Amino acid sequence: MASSIVHAEIPAERAAVTPIGRVVFAALREQSVDTAVLTLAIWCVPLSIAVAEFFLAIALLARIVGCARGRAQILLPRVFWFWLAWAGLALLSCCLSPEPTAGKGEMRHLALVGCLFFVMPAFQKQSSVRLAWKGAFIASTLGSLFLIGDFISRCFYYRREIAAGGDVGLYLRTGGLLNHWMVFGTVEILIVAGLLSFWSFYPELRRRWWPVLALNGLAILLSLTRTVWLASLFLGAAVLAWRRSRWLWLLPAFVVTVFLLAPGAIRTRLRQSLSPDYYSNLERVQMLRVGWKMIKQHSLTGVGPGRIEKLYPAYLSAGDPVPAYHGHLHNNLVEIAAEFGVPTTLAALAFCGVLLLDLRRALLTATAREARFASLAALLGLSGFLLAGFFDYTYGHSLGLILLAFSVLPPLSLFSPPAQVAAIFPGPFPVRGPARLAATDRAGAGRSVLGDAAGLKPGAPKPK
Repeated sequence: MASSIVHAEIPAERAAVTPIGRVVFAALREQSVDTAVLTLAIWCVPLSIAVAEFFLAIALLARIVGCARGRAQILLPRVFWFWLAWAGLALLSCCLSPEPTAGKGEMRHLALVGCLFFVMPAFQKQSSVRLAWKGAFIASTLGSLFLIGDFISRCFYYRREIAAGGDVGLYLRTGGLLNHWMVFGTVEILIVAGLLSFWSFYPELRRRWWPVLALNGLAILLSLTRTVWLASLFLGAAVLAWRRSRWLWLLPAFVVTVFLLAPGAIRTRLRQSLSPDYYSNLERVQMLRVGWKMIKQHSLTGVGPGRIEKLYPAYLSAGDPVPAYHGHLHNNLVEIAAEFGVPTTLAALAFCGVLLLDLRRALLTATAREARFASLAALLGLSGFLLAGFFDYTYGHSLGLILLAFSVLPPLSLFSPPAQVAAIFPGPFPVRGPARLAATDRAGAGRSVLGDAAGLKPGAPKPK
């Protein structure tokens, strides 16, 4: 059931419709049930958390049914075991917390990541991964259009407040369809990673996709979110350096040009960001000090997940103002160490280190263009996510975790050497269909997935 292929006859007159229509019809024609629904979930990440998690739940159910009937495998990359150690220590810290129930939000994130490890191997073809990325690009462009319109409307609505010296970040910053700017920012950083990789490996498609890149870039600029600005520049510079492009030397000139031509609100926001006395900068420095005090006093198990906001005022120095929002510490590393303790943080660092090494190995060993595209997108996405995590608690956004898992897990299960992928439930259940062919490809010397690289169709005999 979960791995049965969904076929749909598409009339000839509808074959040449809009690019969005072609993407949808291709999903209906060629994807298995769990893969098709999971693809829809990925497409909805830039648009709505409720819809994305709805489709993710259906994909999870279909995956469970497929495994129970022996039609799918649970394929786990070796980095899963490092995450399992991290999750186990985090769960222990939660159990030892004075208020275990306060950590249910963090435990929900752990459960979400565990489900993503289970469901992401539904992407069993390189073309399926590319299709999901394309849909995410288009959905992100729709979200970017909404953010651009929202920014323009706010400029008119709050023009008097801004003219009187009001904070442009307070009045104009928006997250578009995702409501909060950092949720938008976390998702957009991963979209930028995918777009840059797509731009690098599919130059013949640039003319068709440049509006997508331009609209997302404009939305990033108008989001007034410094973390997204910094991460996007970093990823762009990384790609140019990886390609050894001479355009890298013109990147500073590009930044200066954008600053000079940008609306006044953007220039004001940038000047504020560089000011040490700007309230947001002062708050982040204060949060680092508070986090360090928590870590020193509770180094083994932390203060307990979900207790930062309640305990924050007790760790302030005399006379320090309490920030309007102090539910987290705006830094992944400090947040995890303060909530869960140093051992859990070391496990998280080991997980990230192994994940980076495995993705780098996947990129270096990939030969097919689709495999290299997905591997570079994964490496860039993880790097951008970690960089943004120094300035915000990106680990706390479910949509970011879903899109990050989509970025990094398929390259590990599809393109990694067989020794780095553990198959659970390979028997005694009979494995049929795409799962069986994927397992055959991993076990053999050739690493083409579902016969794509060899030009084979699912079910076709492999050449000797």
